[in-house]
Amino acid sequence: MVTIKKLEIVGFKTFARKTSITFDKGLNVIVGPNGSGKTNIVDAIHFVLGELSARSLRATNFQSLLFHGNNEIPKAKYASVTVHLDNSSRMIPIDTDVVTISRYLGADGVSTYKVNGKKYSRQSLVNILGQASLVGSMNIVSQGTTMRIADFSPEDRRKNVENIIGIGEYDRKKEEAQKHLREAELNLKLALGKFEEVKKRLIELEKERNDLLRYNYIKSELNRLKAAELSSRIKEIQKKIEEIKKEIQEKEAKLEEFKARREQLEVQRSTKEKEWREYAVKVMDKGGDRLVLLQKQIGDLNSEIAGLKTTISSAKISIKSYENMWKEKIETLKSIRKQITENRKEIRKIEKSKIEIEKILTEKRRIKDEIAGKIDEIKQSLEENSQKLSVLEDEIKELEKEYSKLEVKIKAEKESCSIFEDQLNSLNSRKNSFQKFYQNFSERLRQINSLKVKEEKALEETVDTIAKIKRQIERVETEIKNAEKIAKKARLSVTEFASRKDLADSVLSEEKALEHLETLSNLKVLRGIYGRLKQKIRIKQGYRKAVEAAAEGWLQALVVEDMEVVRVCAETLKRAKIGRVKLLPLSNLKNVKTVKNPNIPGILGPATMFVECSTRYQPAVNFVLGDTLIASDEKTALMVSEQGYRVVTIDGEVFEPGLRLEVGFYREPIDLSEILPSEETIKRISETVNSFEKLLDGRKSDLKRLSNELVRLESEKIAHEDNIKFFERDLTELRQNLERVHKNLVEVNRKIRSLNHKYEKSKTWIFEAETRQKQIEQRLHVLRVEAANLRKKLKPETITSLEAEKAKLETEINELQRQFDELKTRLTMHNSNLENVLLPSLNTTRREILGIGANLRKRNKDFEVATEKLKEVTEKLEMLEKEKEELTAQMMAKREEHKKYASIVEELNKQIRKINNEMEPYINAVNDLKQELLRYQIELDHNLKELQTLGYENPDEAWIENYETLKPLKDALEKEYKILSEKVNMNAIVLYEPQKKNYKELSVRINQIENEKREILRFMETVEKEKREAFFEALEKLNTKFSETFNAITGGKGWLQLQNPDDPFSGGLDIIVEFPGKSLMPVTAASGGEKSVVAVCYIFALQSLAKSSPFYIFDEIDAHLDPVNTQRLAELLAREAKNSQIIVISFKEAMAAKADRLFGIYAKNGVSNIYSLPLVGVQH
Repeated sequence: MVTIKKLEIVGFKTFARKTSITFDKGLNVIVGPNGSGKTNIVDAIHFVLGELSARSLRATNFQSLLFHGNNEIPKAKYASVTVHLDNSSRMIPIDTDVVTISRYLGADGVSTYKVNGKKYSRQSLVNILGQASLVGSMNIVSQGTTMRIADFSPEDRRKNVENIIGIGEYDRKKEEAQKHLREAELNLKLALGKFEEVKKRLIELEKERNDLLRYNYIKSELNRLKAAELSSRIKEIQKKIEEIKKEIQEKEAKLEEFKARREQLEVQRSTKEKEWREYAVKVMDKGGDRLVLLQKQIGDLNSEIAGLKTTISSAKISIKSYENMWKEKIETLKSIRKQITENRKEIRKIEKSKIEIEKILTEKRRIKDEIAGKIDEIKQSLEENSQKLSVLEDEIKELEKEYSKLEVKIKAEKESCSIFEDQLNSLNSRKNSFQKFYQNFSERLRQINSLKVKEEKALEETVDTIAKIKRQIERVETEIKNAEKIAKKARLSVTEFASRKDLADSVLSEEKALEHLETLSNLKVLRGIYGRLKQKIRIKQGYRKAVEAAAEGWLQALVVEDMEVVRVCAETLKRAKIGRVKLLPLSNLKNVKTVKNPNIPGILGPATMFVECSTRYQPAVNFVLGDTLIASDEKTALMVSEQGYRVVTIDGEVFEPGLRLEVGFYREPIDLSEILPSEETIKRISETVNSFEKLLDGRKSDLKRLSNELVRLESEKIAHEDNIKFFERDLTELRQNLERVHKNLVEVNRKIRSLNHKYEKSKTWIFEAETRQKQIEQRLHVLRVEAANLRKKLKPETITSLEAEKAKLETEINELQRQFDELKTRLTMHNSNLENVLLPSLNTTRREILGIGANLRKRNKDFEVATEKLKEVTEKLEMLEKEKEELTAQMMAKREEHKKYASIVEELNKQIRKINNEMEPYINAVNDLKQELLRYQIELDHNLKELQTLGYENPDEAWIENYETLKPLKDALEKEYKILSEKVNMNAIVLYEPQKKNYKELSVRINQIENEKREILRFMETVEKEKREAFFEALEKLNTKFSETFNAITGGKGWLQLQNPDDPFSGGLDIIVEFPGKSLMPVTAASGGEKSVVAVCYIFALQSLAKSSPFYIFDEIDAHLDPVNTQRLAELLAREAKNSQIIVISFKEAMAAKADRLFGIYAKNGVSNIYSLPLVGVQH
């Protein structure tokens, strides 16, 4: 518990000299006559504890608190009050047992505070004293307070209770909550309005984004179709190039034939010319030799002219081609240079803008830094002056306190009225807005429901399509899997058949050769072939094995007419490189003799006996079988063979003369040609397999197409699902919004009724309060002027203006920085385009032009050289021709033989010229074809590069095959692309996401605002509830204490009663008392003395509401009490003083008699003197 140990006063009011008063715990009573300065002690304690109101200290200003002086003591230059507090309990947060607080007041009215000798600001002092409940409580009751309390109106009495228990804090919280509620409602209204705008813009952007996505998709599809078109064109060009190359090869081959013929003729001509020269040497004179030489030179010149003409023709075509290519490249170069010029111009423009913005940025930043420096300087100056202003404001704060409270209340009420009006208008407006919102939300709900149904239908269709395609894919995969197995088996079978056929071909080369000859015979190409021997005979039953074994393969031999046919067949087989065959020329086999039957038992006869045939083919049969006998068994055959015969058994065992045997089981020869498929059959099977594999590739393409379509549909499904989720979220939000709007409409109607009632009540109170306010204004004028002068020195508007200017500059700097960054990006893009695209293209084109120019100059030079050479050779030829004609005319008269040689050579020259003339069209055609090939090659390179720019390295065969079917799609897409390109927003995707995010954030913000509003309303309800609970709790405690105190002092009954218990804050607080021997009555009906008793009891009761105070000071609270009540009050104070320190200013003996420490005070010549009185001498 904190108590006052000692009070020291110097120069304060009537205490001219230093005066010390030591107080003890318990009841301390100060007595003295009126005017002795008793109350000045209470004022001194108020002063040292930080009182700022001179009026509360019963002075006009702080300078008047100084001792005024008398004829003995001059006026005080300063006043000082020091209080020593016992802090052994450490309730004051300073770690000393005694805390010394002093306040020094100079002649200028400025106060200085010290705690334990250290300077403190008033606010810091108040803070530490507040923790010990030494300020802001009812522990000091000034003189006259009892009568003022007794005259309180019920409303003031209630408000006094509210102030003590801090109900005003609840009102402040409620008022602040109402302010936040108004802000929340305003923010909600603005957010809802903005929400609709954002949502409308989001829907527009969504459509634009979809258009852009469609636009980009169509663009990519058109690129793909363009690639397909290029692929198709590339394929055509490649095919054309192959055709041209083939045609060039054919024509060059023809030219080679012409050249070979020409070379032969030139060789012949050289030979004849040589013979002619030899003849001329032998027979002719010198002129003949000259003629031969001329003839040779003319022939050589003709050959040279033909070659020069070919060179000139080729050069002309090449020159024309190179000129066209040069012109095209020059145009390309001009275009690239133009682009480079425009690009560099744009770069210079951007760099210029960049430099300008950079200069402006630098200047703006410099100005901003200067302003920031000025702000820092002003803030430093403000800190120095703000301390002086703080002291002055602290001094006038309490002066303004009463005025401010009243003013605040008036303003609050006026503001309330204005707010009531605004709220009524706002509520009506909100009511209309909510009705519109309700209609809009309902319409939007219907629209989104419709869109959702459409999306769900589209999703259902997409899901069905996906299921259908999956089934198709499964079916196609199964088909492909089975088909691949079949194709693999078929391909293996074809390979096996081909291998068998190759093996059979190698084994049956004779059969193949026979078939070849038979085919030529059937086609009448070869004549004299009658067929195979086995086809011309019939073997008797039972002897086939014997005959076939004896024939040793000659039954497959071809029967022909004569040896000439044999020769032709042999030549044919050699050219065909097929194989060897056995031939039987009938005309050469007529004299073949057959073996005679030796009449040996077991010999059945000659083999020819068992073969039947036409007489025409008998010689062939005799040749093959005529030397062989048929035996019935092996033994006979062996015996007969030893005699020199060739014998064969019925089982097909052959016994050659001289013990050469061929025995064993005879197997009939297998005709492989009949069991193996023919080449045509294998070819047809292979083609069938190829067709099957192509169909299989087609099904794979179908599978790929179905897979791509499945992927697209899955994406479309996800998009539909996202849209449905989006619509569902919108629908949920809209339903919530509809519910909120409906609740708001109900709430608005209730508030309108409540506000009308409050408005009328506030207007009445304002009129009463303004009358009281005018009485306070005059006193505050002087101090306000002084404070205003000090504020002018601080000039806060300067820093505000600078801060605003700084903020404006920062905004401008941010915008300039954004522009600067954008320019940097554009500059980088243009530089990259220049360095990586345009300049390399320029250099490439220049190199191409230089290459074309070099080739053109070379071909021009070749053309000029060839032309000049042709001219020279032609002139030389003409001279030689003329000389030859003259010499020939001379020689013709001399030699007929010469004429013959000349004629031959001339004929050869004519043939050579003819060949040259025939070659010329071919040469021109080859040159034209090469030129066309070059054009196609250039076009091919161009198309391949263009294909690469579209992102494809090589043409796609699938595109080439399907290109014709894609043309209608391309036309439709180009039409749609053109329509979209006219209206598409290229920034739609970039703008959509922030707008969508803004939409979501705004939706979240609206929910937050509504939640905040609900929280505010709940908080207001909580505050109102807590306020009522606190008030009723305090009222109960106050009532109990008042009843106890009143009974203790008077012996009667008393209590406090609310005028309006249902709404305690709308009415006042009455005091009902019953003095002994009197009836119940309100305090307003009591006499003056009775009112004083009630007031004292009420003051003690109020003490119970405040925090436990360490000490109490009462200034003449017993002034209006009769002796009986004074005695009872003294006894009450004595009892209370046992647990605390009580200081009482009184002039009544009954009070002094109960004191634990007694002080007397008197005034002499305007100076107060105080001394301690012994308790024993109280009666004196």
